[in-house]
Amino acid sequence: MIKFIYRYLIVIVLHMATAFDTKLENFQALTLTELNAQASYLKRIDRKFLLTKDQFADILEDLKEDFQVLEIAGRKVFSYDNVYMDSKDYLFYNQHQDQYKTRTKIRTRLYKDSDIAFFEFKQKINGITQKFRYQFPSEEHGVMTKGKKRFFEWVWQSMYQGTPQAPHVFPSIKTAYKRITLVEKTGWERLTIDFSVKTLDLRDPDAKNIKLKNLVIIESKSLWDDCISGKIMEKHGIAEASSCSKYSLWVVYAGLAKKHDTFAKTISEIEKIKSEIAK
Repeated sequence: MIKFIYRYLIVIVLHMATAFDTKLENFQALTLTELNAQASYLKRIDRKFLLTKDQFADILEDLKEDFQVLEIAGRKVFSYDNVYMDSKDYLFYNQHQDQYKTRTKIRTRLYKDSDIAFFEFKQKINGITQKFRYQFPSEEHGVMTKGKKRFFEWVWQSMYQGTPQAPHVFPSIKTAYKRITLVEKTGWERLTIDFSVKTLDLRDPDAKNIKLKNLVIIESKSLWDDCISGKIMEKHGIAEASSCSKYSLWVVYAGLAKKHDTFAKTISEIEKIKSEIAK
């Protein structure tokens, strides 16, 4: 019975990727070099939307007129692995839960298909996100080395001038997912589409992966308030998600949050998506 369920889940994941791959064949492709030149957006406005996989399949039809798809070595769907860092008392989670206008997220990211890894410091100030990062050897993924600690402390002091010493941070949550990246043809907007999401509490040796079935997260990154994806989402009756920090959501799902009222509406929407039966 267990083997049957396992095979069934594998078939669902493969079916989802295959269905998206088929629809992506209708998109004009662009290279990673072109993406970095047109839409790296290390400083940007972020918007997130929560969808079922069927909703996303429908929306892909509308996106193909205005967006190109990132393609590397024939691939359009890529595997990502993130390890988020936080303090012992989850300072970065609580910054968002308590709705601070200035808040931080720290992670290492591994691009599994290319075996490239980055340490990233993300800072949001009054709705504008800045990202600082540097590349490191992939075997150091998920480890807070001396180099990462120095980089973190340097950026922290530049962001929080006059504040106490940077907090001690260490691995908190691991997430793995598949990602598609779309770029608007004039370069004004970039979309990341994440699905087949799994999250794991790294501080509990007995923790199990939590799978967020049927969930697709679209994140728009642009320099402008007005963007094409927002109009397409509105056409399909999909509202922008409120309080949708992905790291914060994973902390809640791992059962680590003492309070999570800021994310209650978003959690409710995710649960509704998870409960829907795929067509």
